[in-house]
Amino acid sequence: MMSNTIPHRPVTDSYLEKDKTSKTRRLLAELRQMSKASFDHDGLLNHAQAALILDVSTRRVGELVELGKLTRLNFLGRTYVSVREIMARRDADVKAGRPKRSTMQRLKYAGKALAKYDLVNLAVSAATPEQKKERRKKK
Repeated sequence: MMSNTIPHRPVTDSYLEKDKTSKTRRLLAELRQMSKASFDHDGLLNHAQAALILDVSTRRVGELVELGKLTRLNFLGRTYVSVREIMARRDADVKAGRPKRSTMQRLKYAGKALAKYDLVNLAVSAATPEQKKERRKKK
């Protein structure tokens, strides 16, 4: 009795092997580049590790990369930042928020704010605290 099945051929086509070896070569080349970059930058960190060192969120590390304050290094489908840059930023002790304004700048902005403040807002803000006091007394 004859079987209608096709005999099994091992998967050793030269095309598949060439594709596999070229993929392996690309990965090894990228790994060599990563190793060189790691040496040049005193090491590489992912965003979570960098965030821990800088005491910020991982999102903020991403923002710093987008702003160009940290260098993005992509290897093997992952994003890294330079240890040297992270340590320099940590040592710079950059404070959060806006820098303080000088006295002249504060006076200038206070004048602008007062110029935009209308009498209706003044009347409402003046009347509001009195109403709250009366409500407290009634309770």
